[in-house]
Amino acid sequence: MFILKHWWESGRTLRTVNTAFRSKFPGEKIPTRQTIYLLLVSQTFLLNPHISQRRAALELNISRASLQRLMKDLNLKPYKPRLLQALNEDDPDRRLEFCEWLLDSARDDPTLLDRILWTDEAS
Repeated sequence: MFILKHWWESGRTLRTVNTAFRSKFPGEKIPTRQTIYLLLVSQTFLLNPHISQRRAALELNISRASLQRLMKDLNLKPYKPRLLQALNEDDPDRRLEFCEWLLDSARDDPTLLDRILWTDEAS
């Protein structure tokens, strides 16, 4: 937590983080750049999973290629989570009702199906 806190407070440079770490923990081994960046990337996407790679790279002051490599090391996916279409409990009943209505309407008006623009898009 010390590293993360100091990164955001110190101007986002490794040099200031390492200097602060040395003064706070004089006998401890200084974390590697890879370790610090892994912490930063995991925290960034944990706190804001909708952030883009470009924005995260800018905020962390690293290249986008480095960010992608770090995300791969953390098993993070390079896409944003999105809500998908889901079936509700009453959807089968509504589908059946619509099918029955369409069949009845097609019997009453034989040209109905020719006047519908059919697409295969989900949204």
